[in-house]
Amino acid sequence: SRWYQRRVRAHEQDFCSVNPKFVAVIAEQIGGGAFMVLKTDRIGGIDAGSCKISKHNGAVYDIRWSPYNDNLIASACDDGLVRLWNITDERGVEPNHSPVQTIQGHQKRVGGLAWHPSADNILASSSYDNTIRLWNAETAQEVSSLSAFTNQITDMCFFADGSQMAATCKDKKLRVFDTHTGEVAIEGPGHENMKVSRVCTLKDGKIFSAGFSDMSSRCVRLYDPRNMSSKLMELDVDSATGSLFPYYDPDLNLIYLAGKGDANIRFFELSGDNIHYLNQYMSADAQRGVGMMPKRGLDTSINEIARVYKLNVAKKLVSVVPLKVSRQSKTFAEDLYPDTADYNAALTAEDFIGGKNALPKTVKFLDLLGASATSKGFSAAAATNGVDNSAELAALRKEIENLKVAVSDKEAALTAKDSTISELKEENSSLKGQLKATEEEIAELQKNGIDGSAVSE
Repeated sequence: SRWYQRRVRAHEQDFCSVNPKFVAVIAEQIGGGAFMVLKTDRIGGIDAGSCKISKHNGAVYDIRWSPYNDNLIASACDDGLVRLWNITDERGVEPNHSPVQTIQGHQKRVGGLAWHPSADNILASSSYDNTIRLWNAETAQEVSSLSAFTNQITDMCFFADGSQMAATCKDKKLRVFDTHTGEVAIEGPGHENMKVSRVCTLKDGKIFSAGFSDMSSRCVRLYDPRNMSSKLMELDVDSATGSLFPYYDPDLNLIYLAGKGDANIRFFELSGDNIHYLNQYMSADAQRGVGMMPKRGLDTSINEIARVYKLNVAKKLVSVVPLKVSRQSKTFAEDLYPDTADYNAALTAEDFIGGKNALPKTVKFLDLLGASATSKGFSAAAATNGVDNSAELAALRKEIENLKVAVSDKEAALTAKDSTISELKEENSSLKGQLKATEEEIAELQKNGIDGSAVSE
């Protein structure tokens, strides 16, 4: 089974999302979009036994696991809808491969998704209608709308406390929004090239972006959101043409940089206003997309500081790339595993909607391991989006009844006309028969020397 749809190529996303339980990969399907869900202990080639979620009315553009519920995943679709799916540990998606919540509000296809970093069940979606909307995933109600864009949105990222969001756009601007009001806090020039640029927000409040320069070379940059008129630093990467995808590790202040179509993954360290290249992972297989394992899924016994899941283009496989630090000591390396984000949210959705902001809770790394072993529930309310549409539904039902009556009347009229036509055809056939008989009689009389006109008299 192939992973990705040709239609998805118009929008650059990761095509893959990972948590300690599952790996999800966007798949190709005729007649609508789909994605595969595999358990992390069964990755590799995607076979017919994989859990395939296919109830979409168009191409799937993005998939994102909830940071606080390893059984809940969101999908963004070409039909303008965002769907939430509950993946059970035993049976896969339930029940009947149906979403547990459907979010409607965008006027065009939805291209990207991002979960709030510290508030549970707050989800952001970006669309080709040039808006970013924040939703309460439990109720499907819109929380706020960010609508200052003049072209396609290419990426978005929450700041650490969720109070603001950075976003890149094909109008070559980098914007910072207030997530509660939807207003632009500040904006400035972004990458000069209209190709896709991506963005990460850092724990010190700075913004990291990856994109293309005015000379079409790939580069990474640092910005200070207090002064967006100029960049703090720029570092050229290479002259390849594939889009860059940055992944930020706030615990070690590292950036992992993967490129579409590349066979390598670069590592950078962030220090103050500087970006330092460290090293790179090299392979012979080009990647279509990648997914990063959350910290709580890493193996501390081998000093694993990151784990990358690569979508191998040529072999159509999900390849696992553990990134490790070589140490002779076998004891737990505290310097590699500082306190990290907890599996429990700092805020509820109602807290955020009420105006609260908070940094993610932190916990000792060893206390976090195995935190996702127990499945969390998800309770979805009716997806009314805060609108009372009962009167509209009643009017539509009445209109449908009127149309049914009109169709019935037309069918009756057509039946009557068909009957009349049949009678006229029969009368016409009878007249033709009489005419033929008369012509034959005239011909016979003329043959016997009698004038046909006399007969007619």
